[in-house]
Amino acid sequence: MTRNIPRDEWRGELDSFSTQHEGWIVSVAVAAADGTVRTEARDLPLQGVSADSPANRRVDIMIGEHPKNHVTHVVDPVDVAIDMTDEGAERGLRIRAADGSTTTVEFRSPMRAVDVDGIPSR
Repeated sequence: MTRNIPRDEWRGELDSFSTQHEGWIVSVAVAAADGTVRTEARDLPLQGVSADSPANRRVDIMIGEHPKNHVTHVVDPVDVAIDMTDEGAERGLRIRAADGSTTTVEFRSPMRAVDVDGIPSR
């Protein structure tokens, strides 16, 4: 199941998503419009996901030990959604671009954020 995020809420929702899941281990993949899939990164900590102003039309995904280690840019995003498990845990993020490609940020171990509240940070 997915929860679509309205365009005018992308910046705030992605800021909240980033704060809630900073440091969680993720993999990032890009599926092209023709169906080919390219893995951008595997099993790295999430630093954050941000949406530029509507004029810039870009979403940035920062992963790795340092934010500048790996950045994936999604240009001309048209749809942003959070993938959910049946139990209500966030599985990851799906960003569809105007060129028909879909970028996914997937947690290695999806769980509800309230279930990990209080776990010490690194």
